[in-house]
Amino acid sequence: MQKSEEAAQQALKFLELAYKFEEEKNIENSVEYYKKAVGFLKESGYLMHRIGDIYERIEELEEIQKKEKIYQQINLKTQEEHLQSQAFTLLDAAKQLESNGFIDDSIEKYNSAIKLLGQSGWSESQLENLKRKIKNVAEKWKKEQKLQNQQKQSPPKEYATELRDQKPEIVGMFGHKVSIEKKESIAQYRSKKKKEEETQDDAFAHIDKAKLFEADNNY
Repeated sequence: MQKSEEAAQQALKFLELAYKFEEEKNIENSVEYYKKAVGFLKESGYLMHRIGDIYERIEELEEIQKKEKIYQQINLKTQEEHLQSQAFTLLDAAKQLESNGFIDDSIEKYNSAIKLLGQSGWSESQLENLKRKIKNVAEKWKKEQKLQNQQKQSPPKEYATELRDQKPEIVGMFGHKVSIEKKESIAQYRSKKKKEEETQDDAFAHIDKAKLFEADNNY
């Protein structure tokens, strides 16, 4: 008799806990304690007419639990699809940035897309190709940066050759640029021309003197 009463007390205790968990929307624990209460009620022999009611409530709660799981799965699926949609938009933007030469921004978009795809449930093997793509883009960007730095530090080969072969220039009388060599050549020509003109002038002067001398003799 005492054992039956103890079992009945234990059943009531579990029923109270089951009610408490049900109010807290903790269906899993509520169902667990309802089942424990049924076991102790059967053992006690008390309230046998209530066991059927408890089983009905257990079935109702399990049905609610089943629907909630389905809802959670649908909600999770929706969230995953939303994350994937955002990720694919970022991937398109990353490809566009890459094709336009904005490599640094492109890498940032690729990384953001990978993060979202990981949150949406993609496995590491599914993300492997994207990670390899980012690695290739990053290496390409580093090479371009290195090349740009080299170009900034030294002029292009063609330009350096042009500078080496370029002759010094000076500004002429009328503002025209001429090379020093050309300027010197012009100066030499002018000097030579001046000497020739002076020689011709001297010659004509001698001729004139000779004519005057001849005229005097005739008189």
